Amino acid sequence: MADILKAVRLLREERLLDWTGGALSVRTDDGPLVTRGGSARAFWELTAEDVILCPPGENPSAARGLRPPIGLEVHHAIYAHFPECGAVLHSHAGSAYLASCLSTGLKDLPPLEPIGEVPVLGRPGAHSDAGAPDARAARAAREGGVLIPELAALAMERGSSLREHGLAFMDHAHGVYVLAKDLAGALTEMARVEAGARLWLAAGRADGGGEAQHA
Repeated sequence: MADILKAVRLLREERLLDWTGGALSVRTDDGPLVTRGGSARAFWELTAEDVILCPPGENPSAARGLRPPIGLEVHHAIYAHFPECGAVLHSHAGSAYLASCLSTGLKDLPPLEPIGEVPVLGRPGAHSDAGAPDARAARAAREGGVLIPELAALAMERGSSLREHGLAFMDHAHGVYVLAKDLAGALTEMARVEAGARLWLAAGRADGGGEAQHA
């Protein structure tokens, strides 16, 4: 747990976490340890009480009065589909978040070596959130109906890469998920993704927006 808190401090200092959302988790034998929901609104000033054990299929909020983060089911799905994955970072860091909103993904730019292209998952379909009563329910419907099935396909295609280096994907309009073997790898690969997004956005401005809009 101390390692998670140290990682959060480092990410905050490097501006790789934002105040609008996100979560950090690590795999354990009993299920993932995850930063609680609302961590971003607390400006990522966390203590050990803000890290909760979230086994799949259980509600960890009842005992301690803490709610899990939005996107917890995505963390669960990642650990299920990527057995090599030991840590997951969901970040709304500035440039990566903007790139996810443009929903074009990141091509294989120099800062992204060796993780390669960062695709976009979870683009909402015509009926992916039909009938959802509110924004949170709509997001859960999109994750379950669109993003998580696409995540399973990504695992089939690129899951073996986690044996050597990290992997990342954009969540449509909701930032980036970075997958790594451990916390140190998650921090390193998040820095790569944010640098790649910054370069990609700068290239789009330099050529009048053409590359960023049509990449």
